[in-house]
Amino acid sequence: MRILQILATSTGGVGTHVRALARELSAAHEVAVLAPPPTLAHFDFAAAGPIATFPVDMSTRLHPRDAQAVRAMRARLREFGPDVVHAHGFRAGFLTLLARSPAVPVVVSWHNQASGRGLKGWVEGRVEAFVARRADLTLGASEDLVDRARQVGGARVSFAPVAAPAPAPVADAERRAARRELLGPGGGVLCLMVGRVAPQKNYELLLEVAERLRGHRLTFAIAGAADAELLAALRRRLAGMDLGGVRVEFLGPRTDVPALMTAADVYVLTSHWEARALVVQEALVAGLPIVASAVGGIPGLVGEAGILIDPARAGAADDFARAIADLTDPAAREAWAHRARERGRTLPGEAEDAKIITAHYAALARG
Repeated sequence: MRILQILATSTGGVGTHVRALARELSAAHEVAVLAPPPTLAHFDFAAAGPIATFPVDMSTRLHPRDAQAVRAMRARLREFGPDVVHAHGFRAGFLTLLARSPAVPVVVSWHNQASGRGLKGWVEGRVEAFVARRADLTLGASEDLVDRARQVGGARVSFAPVAAPAPAPVADAERRAARRELLGPGGGVLCLMVGRVAPQKNYELLLEVAERLRGHRLTFAIAGAADAELLAALRRRLAGMDLGGVRVEFLGPRTDVPALMTAADVYVLTSHWEARALVVQEALVAGLPIVASAVGGIPGLVGEAGILIDPARAGAADDFARAIADLTDPAAREAWAHRARERGRTLPGEAEDAKIITAHYAALARG
């Protein structure tokens, strides 16, 4: 088959998934990836295998320039002549469905929740319905996304969990160096969070949790790029707080996440919403005790292998704080680490993920 993957602007999990999927598919099929030039450069798709790349500029939201992007996409579709097109995310899915040829089936993966309010929420709802109704197949990365796609009119919808990459090997010296860097001479318990500093991640709740744990020796290390305004606001708030022995460190983007995973004692997630977050999958495989928001695809992913808390509940900060305080006990950490490792062994890998999606493509190509 000739398979075209389409991706809008991405620097994180969605792009990582598309790169892995394209790599796996390219072993047996002719594969191309169409995306904005910065996205193509960030993920270096050409280095992942025999994968053609088509640069097309796309705005990050509805814009008059969309007409130009649609024309460029139509030209690339004619040039490549795919048997199936797979768009990832609402933005890529919307533009793809405007540019499509009726003869070529289109798959759209939903990786995130539409979360706008007011006029923005109304527009997002219209885009959701358009994408769900026009796609030949909608794949939801979490169970609630599958339900939402059906609710807004999707006729053919399936659950397709996204697999995390296999962990890179980490030398013990690298692990120790990461702990020294993040904990400093004071030592203590290292709680890791990986993800962009953005409203969805709900780091305001993390600061409330840190305040309640001031009697403990803990470091919360947050690895990921940041929305500059939000990061500045969080740092201003942090500067005015009395955290005692607790430290909160914003590390910025990191290329050594596997080392951070092996160095950490606990993985924490305070998000308002997540699908089956890749970093939580990585934490399970790494055997990290997990304290996470019970939202989106997280309960289905973690099951009984982590401590799950409703972040919208009035006492959420106290619940998170109690769970983390309990995990300052090494025996408790080891018990939860064992559960995480056992759960991590059951998760599908990238090759299995690609086989499931290829079966969907084949069914569509057969009509």
